[in-house]
Amino acid sequence: MATEPEMVHVPAGPFLMGTSDQQIDWLARNVDQAREWREKGRFAREQPQHTVVLPAYAIARYPATVGEYRAFVDAGGYRGRRHWTDAGWAWREAEGIVQPAFWDDERWTGDDRLPVVGVSWYEAFAYCRWLSEATGRAYRLPTEAEWEKAAREPDGRLYPWGDAFDAARGNTRASGLGQTTPVGRYSPAVHPKLVEGGDSPYGCVDMAGNVSQWTLSEYRPYPYDPDDGRNDATSSAERVIRGGSWFKPVLRARAAARGMNDPFFRDDDVGFRCACSC
Repeated sequence: MATEPEMVHVPAGPFLMGTSDQQIDWLARNVDQAREWREKGRFAREQPQHTVVLPAYAIARYPATVGEYRAFVDAGGYRGRRHWTDAGWAWREAEGIVQPAFWDDERWTGDDRLPVVGVSWYEAFAYCRWLSEATGRAYRLPTEAEWEKAAREPDGRLYPWGDAFDAARGNTRASGLGQTTPVGRYSPAVHPKLVEGGDSPYGCVDMAGNVSQWTLSEYRPYPYDPDDGRNDATSSAERVIRGGSWFKPVLRARAAARGMNDPFFRDDDVGFRCACSC
């Protein structure tokens, strides 16, 4: 039985997307490895910083969990051709994929509140289609612009809570835990004793750490243009991954940091969250 994710509303309007020269200079002075990143041009994929205007939408408060994804597996989601893109189904058939990677390892699946990992972009996309059919609500993956706005607010802050990194607000490499944690562990909404948690201004959890998250968008240079085909679900191009993870360094946990990989890529620190249009 499908469980709908708890959603938060993000209002229509502009926000600052990407990273400015001034932010890079500040990072180079204050964050380990940032100077090396600047020298090697690794911030270039986040520039230029620019204003993007989005319509209202909703995005899941948490990454999709093991318990939520288990319903998809148990309902025959890996047997239902209609939920998959053509490329995704061809990949699933060729590789004999019947469940996420690491699905039988309790380290990653022993608690239903853990974020699901080991899912490719193809699997995340199929899950959203299945959830839409099961609930009657049009769920999908968020575009990378939607993901970033939900993570940082319109003011262009570096992290969901502000500009200064705080290892106590998210599960990154700096936390030293070495694995995923149940969603909401760093949220005051879940743990009221946390005076200062890692929630974004809109109430999204685990936008900086725990799992990296697939977005709908192909990786293309900035400025972001929603009408240039980068959000076309039918291509086999690399897709943007956001949010850092338990394995990633501090710089990857920034709201503007962009990763990317092939849509068939799977790892123990990669998951996703759902979105829907209003």
